[in-house]
Amino acid sequence: MSGLHLADILNSGLGNYRQHHTMSYQQLRVCQHLQSCRTGQLGYQAWQCDNCSEVQQIGCSCRDRHCPRCQGMATAKWVQKQQEDLLPCRYFHLVFTLPHELNIIAHYNPNALYQCLFKAAWQTLSKFAKRKRHGQLGMTSVLHTWGQN
Repeated sequence: MSGLHLADILNSGLGNYRQHHTMSYQQLRVCQHLQSCRTGQLGYQAWQCDNCSEVQQIGCSCRDRHCPRCQGMATAKWVQKQQEDLLPCRYFHLVFTLPHELNIIAHYNPNALYQCLFKAAWQTLSKFAKRKRHGQLGMTSVLHTWGQN
């Protein structure tokens, strides 16, 4: 594979970025995974051709869910599956973010907090839809977190 990869960008700029910005443990871990993916730092797999017996070593992947090299195909399949279920109408992408002050609650009681977040988001959007146009919405919600906890 040739061309520029996210790992190349991280290798050239992450050190400087870290001098000026604080990163969480999860963010640093993801960056380290992306930097080492398929480089050999995680080990190698040897593949041998059945016809000519040529052996090629390929660096192991990091398998991080954020890695475009590892998860690129899975992401493309997921997007395709989602597009098959779309209705022929306009869609909007909205992001609801928790205030930083609630992070401690998210850490110790994530289920309750995220249920409240999704309920509040749904109620807010429903009110906006009904206000002028008397509309009724549908919604797909996805929770994005840096950690997997």
